[in-house]
Amino acid sequence: MVLKSLKENIKKNKYQAIMLTGLENPTAAKNLRYVTGYTGTYGVTIITEKNQYFLTDFRYRDQVKTECSEFTFIEVEGSLVNAIKQVLKDNHISILGFDKKMRYQEYETYQKLEVELVPLQDTIESLRLAKQEFEIDRLQKACDITDQALEYTLTLDLVGMKERDVEVILKSKMLELGAENTWDRFIVASGERGAMPHGSASDKLIKNNEFVTFDIGCSYKGYTSDLTRTIAFGNPDPKLVEIYNVVYEAQVKAVKAAKAGMTGKELDSICRDYITEKGYGEFFKHGTGHGVGLDVHEGPRVSQTNPEPLNVGACITVEPGIYISGLGGVRIEDDLILTEDGAIILNKFPKELIRL
Repeated sequence: MVLKSLKENIKKNKYQAIMLTGLENPTAAKNLRYVTGYTGTYGVTIITEKNQYFLTDFRYRDQVKTECSEFTFIEVEGSLVNAIKQVLKDNHISILGFDKKMRYQEYETYQKLEVELVPLQDTIESLRLAKQEFEIDRLQKACDITDQALEYTLTLDLVGMKERDVEVILKSKMLELGAENTWDRFIVASGERGAMPHGSASDKLIKNNEFVTFDIGCSYKGYTSDLTRTIAFGNPDPKLVEIYNVVYEAQVKAVKAAKAGMTGKELDSICRDYITEKGYGEFFKHGTGHGVGLDVHEGPRVSQTNPEPLNVGACITVEPGIYISGLGGVRIEDDLILTEDGAIILNKFPKELIRL
């Protein structure tokens, strides 16, 4: 399906072939993985109207044959540039489309190919918007692991522990449950640090009578999860409980309304308008959500800057939040799959305020 779409794209555009790379570049490697299935760190694919090739060295020979069975494998024994040149020459390619996500140093190298290089205009990213069934299965598994890891962690006595130590527990549990890997940094923001939307876990001790915001995720077979819950320890300030209820109602309203066809701006407005109505609009500064897939942050955007309709099959987050310096903050986030009739919620962890 993806190869067919790319070959049709080639027919409609100036370039005669598409080149994707994953040379120690995790961002570009996501597009390479999406198109080819390749999970290694060194490789290049070239796709023409009729053929598709995968080039790498001997280290990944067997891996490519397993993961990229639809591609003609070319083992690089020397200069990668010369190997690419030969493929382009054999296929009479003089104009080559390339992934804009490659690093500039790599781009400079490919100028030696002696062909015209044309940047792809989100060609791969647009294909990635609507998730296929196997992608949804992997997203669901990643969400299940994340839910279970948080559920386990909250059975422990976290009061008196460093936020960083809680992060380690969460990550270890995710790996134990089958995660491929976890995010580099988790948000574990307790007390006043909850006012920091990106309050990565610190050496601060979690105290009683505080809110703690957990923004966490892992990947399963390449696909990521993104879960946020805010938990009450003891009896926090009643103002925080009031804020929690506002964020909860805004998030529930948006999840119930979410469906393919509405714009990112429309869905964002459901949360934003409710929070504003309740008097907290100035404390909700970020967008309501974003796409999730091979990257934890990808298209489409759920924000005031996106007037485009959301795709059937898109996986998005809905994550309103309120952040008040000196007091703390609240964010609640779920991952959703959009359909024409509504949304499928991938996270099962409760959203009602939990008091420990």
